[in-house]
Amino acid sequence: MNCILRGVRVIDPLARRDAAGQDVWLSEGRIIAIYKHMGEGTLPVIDLTPPPGGTPVILCPGFIDIHTHLREPGDEGAETIHSGSQAAAAGGFTQIVAMANTVPPIDSPDRVKEATFRAVAASVQVLTGCALTKGLKGEELVDMEACAAAGAAAFSDDGRNGFSPRLLSEAIGRAVSLGRPVMIHPEDEEVLAQVNRVQGPVQRCSLRPVEAETRAIDYALRALAHAGKGHVHLQHVSSAAGVEMIRRAKEGGANVTAEATPHHLGMWLPFATEPQPAGLLKVNPPLRTDRDREALIQGLRDGVIDTVATDHAPHRVEEKALPYDRAAPGMIGLELALAVCITLGGMSGDWIPTLVDRLTIGPYRVLGKASGIREPRLRIGEAATCVLFDPEAEWTVEPAHLRSGSQNTPLLGARLHGRVLMTLVDGALVHHDRQRLPWPASAAGTETARG
Repeated sequence: MNCILRGVRVIDPLARRDAAGQDVWLSEGRIIAIYKHMGEGTLPVIDLTPPPGGTPVILCPGFIDIHTHLREPGDEGAETIHSGSQAAAAGGFTQIVAMANTVPPIDSPDRVKEATFRAVAASVQVLTGCALTKGLKGEELVDMEACAAAGAAAFSDDGRNGFSPRLLSEAIGRAVSLGRPVMIHPEDEEVLAQVNRVQGPVQRCSLRPVEAETRAIDYALRALAHAGKGHVHLQHVSSAAGVEMIRRAKEGGANVTAEATPHHLGMWLPFATEPQPAGLLKVNPPLRTDRDREALIQGLRDGVIDTVATDHAPHRVEEKALPYDRAAPGMIGLELALAVCITLGGMSGDWIPTLVDRLTIGPYRVLGKASGIREPRLRIGEAATCVLFDPEAEWTVEPAHLRSGSQNTPLLGARLHGRVLMTLVDGALVHHDRQRLPWPASAAGTETARG
């Protein structure tokens, strides 16, 4: 790849750079220069200059997703590391954290090493999330020190919240010296069991009131206070009450961070048109009201919510086709995240730079350098890890165009704005929308593919 991208907007949040009308010279996967009105000489030029009053195409560091389910090992019929990383690249994500609730769960140093090895050939950088407790049972902490040494980027029992506040407090304290976040799925299982009148697993129970979230957030904040140090990260916050609790905790000095998913930012119940099967709408925590959605958007805008995280949760067709109360919870999100946030999630127009921030330095700061996450920057002369996207490009969500191994989303057939045109990881071209970003053969040079 050897060309000049003309007339793009360059956003690099860590460098505090937001400049429109820039020319970007790419050569063999490196950014050679960025400035206005570059003389091209003999270089081919891809002119992306918008018409007067139009919205420019944006070049920024690659997105980071700290909450991805890749299903390998154990359920490769729904997703593999290969298909999931291709979906990530198509969505502009260059670094993702794979959750530990595989079969078997990633809950030992050996399993961390094995998971890390599996991901070596992925299209994007895949960091390994480790379970917080053995078997995700909430009874005994994993060997956190050994798992971190083996490469664990974070600790989370995502999908479960079965541990006591005392055990969580101990985990928070131990994680401090490791420089790793403790990530909490904030749904109290005791509340879920009571309202659904069940004994045993509650992961597929359909009644999931706001109280389950707020009680779990309260327990997590109490555990953090009891530890007296450390950092707690709250996953997929879904309610206005939850946002307010986090706001108050941050104002009080608590070291707590939080994420919101694209589907909670962009969807609410009742849904405009009920999808078939209805299980496509089932997620944990559930889609709530428009008031909750608006609170999440405001929280993301003002920084109470630190990052967008997809909670990409692929499932096999038969798992989503079950009756709603038995259907598997979750929907895919890697390829749709940008467009959902722009089209439905209140982050279009003047909020685009904030969205880029929450997709890059937000997750980077949540994880911390010790996790192995790479700094999201555009650096001259270095192999580029970046994404080029058009916030106005309109497209239809169609199964044939999705790279994920699953298509469980209620947005099939929807028209969305915001499309990734190109993704580079360490200088390798891992995604290219040739229809929307054609370039002359002379610009292709030595295109490379990672993985």
